[in-house]
Amino acid sequence: MIGRLSLFKGEQGFTFNEVLVATSITVVAVLAYSLSAVGVIRGQKRSDNLTVAIQLAQDKMEQLKSQTDMANENRCPNAGERELSATGTAGGIFDRCWTISDSAFGANLKHVNVTVSWRDYENHEVTISTLIYRANSHAAGSNQ
Repeated sequence: MIGRLSLFKGEQGFTFNEVLVATSITVVAVLAYSLSAVGVIRGQKRSDNLTVAIQLAQDKMEQLKSQTDMANENRCPNAGERELSATGTAGGIFDRCWTISDSAFGANLKHVNVTVSWRDYENHEVTISTLIYRANSHAAGSNQ
């Protein structure tokens, strides 16, 4: 029996404190990685939603530009389209509104703004603007 005890005296292992420190370092590393992954996922979702919002704004801008008669109107923020999906149909997180006004740069110019807003983790909004030239019908008739 004495011979067996002498075998165990020379062996060394990790103390409880060493194991605790190693475990703590591992836990911190895993948490840092998971927080980083969550940040990447949120960033990707934000990027996807921004792309959809820009597309919805461009679609509405093209619809407005194709109108033959462009009367001044203000559909922001309460009179626009609510809860649009990525395809422009109902049932999504996007709201879209627009304004059409006379431009200070010329009598035949209209200033058009289209705003798309949404909420995922926080509120977001994107606005595109353009000037559209519309010739007066009476001026075009007098040139003929």
